[in-house]
Amino acid sequence: MTKQWNDKKQSIEKDKKERKALTNKSSKERADRLEELSLAVDELQRKVQDAQNRRSHLLVLQEDARDIRLTLLPRQWKEFQKKHVQAALTTEQWKSFQLTFAGDVDSTIKEELKVATEYVKKLSGPAENEIDLDPKALETPLIGAKSDLSTRTLSLLRKELNRLRLLTGIDTENAKKLKRLSDKISKDESALAALGKEIELAKSADNRIAELLEERSAAYAAIFQAIVDEERVLSTLYAPLKANLSSQGGELGRLSFSVRRTVDVAIWAKAGEELLDLRETGPFKGKGALLEVAMTELLPAWSRGSSTEIANAMAEFRRRHELQLIEHAPVKRVDREAFAVWAKKISTWLYRTSHIDVSYGLQYGGVEIERLSPGTRGIVMLLLYVAIDTEDDRPLIIDQPEENLDPKSIYDDLVEQFRAAKARRQIIVVTHNANLVVNTDADQVIVAQCGPHRPGFLPELSYESGGLENPVIRKHVCEILEGGEVAFRERARRLRVQI
Repeated sequence: MTKQWNDKKQSIEKDKKERKALTNKSSKERADRLEELSLAVDELQRKVQDAQNRRSHLLVLQEDARDIRLTLLPRQWKEFQKKHVQAALTTEQWKSFQLTFAGDVDSTIKEELKVATEYVKKLSGPAENEIDLDPKALETPLIGAKSDLSTRTLSLLRKELNRLRLLTGIDTENAKKLKRLSDKISKDESALAALGKEIELAKSADNRIAELLEERSAAYAAIFQAIVDEERVLSTLYAPLKANLSSQGGELGRLSFSVRRTVDVAIWAKAGEELLDLRETGPFKGKGALLEVAMTELLPAWSRGSSTEIANAMAEFRRRHELQLIEHAPVKRVDREAFAVWAKKISTWLYRTSHIDVSYGLQYGGVEIERLSPGTRGIVMLLLYVAIDTEDDRPLIIDQPEENLDPKSIYDDLVEQFRAAKARRQIIVVTHNANLVVNTDADQVIVAQCGPHRPGFLPELSYESGGLENPVIRKHVCEILEGGEVAFRERARRLRVQI
């Protein structure tokens, strides 16, 4: 843009030299006056053009404001009513929610249009009349030599300029060329002024972009500060449980509790690749290239860093790869509108945090509880209930805890814990496993038996209860849990053991 401004300025200077050369046939005084008038006409034409441009923009603004007031705002108001129809407001109450401009925009625009129109008329002046070709009339100046040309109208300046051109004796062809040059200079100076404004806006835009990047980086750090705070709160909340687990021995000593930050870099990289043209030659060409860079440059900060370290890592990633990401853009920068939409999506993706979460959980022997076998997971849950939850003295009912467990695991992992837990709370276990009945020194054994089925009726259930010292209960335990006396003798025969 700066190069365009320099080129335009050089073109204007060249045209002015050429225009001045066309007036050299006259005396120096008259030539200087002709050049002065030409410059004054150029400047005034630029002002008139700017005023006309402003008037055109005001007319567009007037149409847009009318469209917003008559179409857009009523439609949004109706959609707002539909969204909140369950609020059950009356028609009169809904009127207070109608959307409109804060002030009388029509009057404001109308007044400014009037000002702009009058300003154009003031600068332009009345329509130009034909120049009187009478030599006597040509000798009479229309504007005094010491008059302030900036206060004169465009029509009068042009009339005086034409008078001087005739006096200088410029031929018809040169006169046409002079007019074309003057018109071109006038337009180029308007364009030069517009470029100057754009350059100033661009300079201020760079500063604004830097400010916005700082604001976004601060917001990004604030989000991660919330994640770090959540980690700290969870760690504090579960610290007693963690201390309890670490102090336990035996199988309980294999239990551990952790609060961890989980990062799914693959999801983040996949979302980024969907915004890039991976066919373009560059550092992110092909699937997986972006993931490799993120794993190296961002994952360490995302996984373990503080909010400041994470924000700094992202700022460095953007500084290092911003131009490379642009190389892989699916749209080119010449298409400003499409490129702006893409740039917004890229920026949103860079600072997304949905791929990062804080989780907590138990590990058994260093393995996440979700990855344990059903049997081992059952042991862990029972250990938590009977050994860790020491403050709860309510009765605990457990249905067939031996499912998916081998007898050795039951004896090694659960029996001792049941013995200790029954000292502080009542434990009711439904089981077919002898280890949990006999070796836990059950105080009371209830044997349930089901009677024959009768058509149209539910079967009858009968119960016998007593301690293991009761011979009848011991017999039931032997029959139900180990297959009875026959099963014992058959097993002894196979093992050549005498009973």
